[in-house]
Amino acid sequence: MNVATTKIVVRYNETDKMGIVHHSQYVNWFEIARTDWIRQCGLSYRAIEEEGVMMPVLGIEVHYHSPALYDDTVLVETTLAAYDSIKMSFNYKIFREADRKLLVDGTSSHCLTDLSLRPVSIRRKKPELHAIITKAAGLA
Repeated sequence: MNVATTKIVVRYNETDKMGIVHHSQYVNWFEIARTDWIRQCGLSYRAIEEEGVMMPVLGIEVHYHSPALYDDTVLVETTLAAYDSIKMSFNYKIFREADRKLLVDGTSSHCLTDLSLRPVSIRRKKPELHAIITKAAGLA
């Protein structure tokens, strides 16, 4: 399952007075889609955190191509772009479902840490979690 697709219907509160999605919402949609990607791997953010692993954001990059509008249905395609058991990054592509027009693309990078936010190697600390991630990303 290298690609996870998340469907989102644009809500009124995500738009400006012109009915155009506010630029900040796309980062929220990245997070929703990343959570979905993890869920589709058979995991959950909650379960990962309960195991003592956090995934703080190191960086976000967003490229705007065309706006989404109120009541559009958009598809967010999420892939794991890189993973080395300490850091991971995701790629996102947001399309309007009706015409498959690319609206936004971007990336997020994350560090895997313990609860004190010290980087940890999941391969050593949580080998079962490492195995699930590498299998889902097609790296196993």
